[in-house]
Amino acid sequence: MDELNVNQMQTEGKPTVNVPLLAKWTNILFWLIIVSTVANMLTSENVTNAVPLLAFSGQIINIAATAAYGVILMKIASESMHYRNSAICCFITAVISVAVMPISDDTEFFIAIPVVIVSIVINMIGEYYEFMGHTDVLRDVDRTLSDKWFKLWKWYVGTFLGMIGGTVLAVMIPLLGLIIVLASTIGTLVVSIVKIVYIYKMSKVFRNFSTQ
Repeated sequence: MDELNVNQMQTEGKPTVNVPLLAKWTNILFWLIIVSTVANMLTSENVTNAVPLLAFSGQIINIAATAAYGVILMKIASESMHYRNSAICCFITAVISVAVMPISDDTEFFIAIPVVIVSIVINMIGEYYEFMGHTDVLRDVDRTLSDKWFKLWKWYVGTFLGMIGGTVLAVMIPLLGLIIVLASTIGTLVVSIVKIVYIYKMSKVFRNFSTQ
């Protein structure tokens, strides 16, 4: 955290959140995201076809990381009720992921589709509450980073809607729809990377502030 932000916090007074608590658990959130990202890579189609057992392990790790993420959010829910709502979404997502694991036959594929759609919606709701939670707890500590979290949510929604709109448009104008889907997919990847960076910065901000 730069000197300007430190001076700004000193003039504004002590933050209303538990800084040591957030410093501890946001750091763990950062590492859980790293684990989850690696686990998702293991569940890619190429890995699934080449080494099914490795892909299965990736699924288990990802589910465990999602549940653990929810537990951590619950531990800091005292600082923002948004975290509690996001944690609940994490738990539901983990349960759904376990439920759909046995569904692999083509005859059962029609069952998996609505379940996956529900999972996507719940995950999106969870992301909203998490982003808003980060926005809240940073407001008295680092207003700039707080605002960045709110803007990142707008980008998250934008890329999500872009993928849906591009998919629908591809039916009528294939080339244009494909371009929009591709751009939105890249945007989603960028948002995911930025989220990891922001959580790292947030953890660092709280750690630095707690040592002042």
